[in-house]
Amino acid sequence: MVSMSRGQKRLEVERRERRSPDHVGEVPWHSRRWLLAGLLALPASAVVGAAVHLAKGRLSGGAATFLRPSGPVLSRANGQIIENLDIYAPEGNGVTILHPGVIVRNCRIRHGKGSGVHARGAAEIRLQDLEIDHVGATPSGAGPSQDSSNIELEDCPDSIIVRVKASRGSSNVYVVDSPRIQMSFLELHDPRGPFPRGQNVQFNRSPNARLEDFSAENGPSSWTEDNISAFHSDRCTIRRGLVFYNNSPTGVGVMLEGSFNCRVDEVDAVQQGNGAFSAVPQGDVGSGGCSFNRCRSRDTYNEPRDGRDAPTSNGLSFQTRISEGAERHSIRDCCVYALANANNIIWEMGAVQAGWSIEHKAFEPRPPLRLVFNWQ
Repeated sequence: MVSMSRGQKRLEVERRERRSPDHVGEVPWHSRRWLLAGLLALPASAVVGAAVHLAKGRLSGGAATFLRPSGPVLSRANGQIIENLDIYAPEGNGVTILHPGVIVRNCRIRHGKGSGVHARGAAEIRLQDLEIDHVGATPSGAGPSQDSSNIELEDCPDSIIVRVKASRGSSNVYVVDSPRIQMSFLELHDPRGPFPRGQNVQFNRSPNARLEDFSAENGPSSWTEDNISAFHSDRCTIRRGLVFYNNSPTGVGVMLEGSFNCRVDEVDAVQQGNGAFSAVPQGDVGSGGCSFNRCRSRDTYNEPRDGRDAPTSNGLSFQTRISEGAERHSIRDCCVYALANANNIIWEMGAVQAGWSIEHKAFEPRPPLRLVFNWQ
């Protein structure tokens, strides 16, 4: 009824030595404790260059930041700072990170055939104030490769992604084996697949991850599956977000697949077809104890779209299944409006705790996030 990720391929990292631009500095790596303290206490200059438009106000930046033209960048040291670059990589990755503690900030990254940022075996990295675009994408529809994500991290625990705009990636953010990763203020657009995963954000075997304050906007040019997915990733939190538009016969707005005790709070799903919210087992990996709180869905569809088949679930809103003996999921203070199938709200009802609450009423979805980068 809904899509399931189809295994995990190993990521390939470009290891060919390159000289980094002289604008890239290095920071000595003393200890993990030193690095964490440094990340939590970055100077004000580290965050200049971005403004965030939200429904309730704006976080403004300061003086304009000058970006220096650059080719692909390869990390060279633990704790290195890569900043203020306009990176163009028509063939490989825009930035390749192989060292822990690396900070990439205040950069525009355009990539053709590789990933925008590709990190592997690099704990506690920080990606901040970035605009990343997969310029190698086709004008519309399925992308040419599943290996052109805008951000692709493997084995990067305790990393931070904040204030990032990403467009047209095979997945906009793809995270593997990276527990406790934190993401916030993400503006995501127009993912292209074609591999069936969370095409705006995918957590894969990354427990205790967090995604908050985000918008994930698709359209007729997109090739969607699930918009946001926690796959084999227990205790993830997804909150304060918008998922807009889907054209997949099997994709879902927010999918918790083979994951226990995740929570989704205050997320709006608009123009979803196969389902707005889902928590299900995957193969031999169970599911249970997940919660959907103050989540809303509206303007669903139940017919072919953008040349793709009609949704396979007959316009379902919430899909809930649990593995044997698992705790039931909960649905609290949720809302639906303008549904293509107003009678297909929850399946299976036996997987939901008693006292669930879903109200039929009109609502205005939360506005999408807009990041403004103050670059020259």
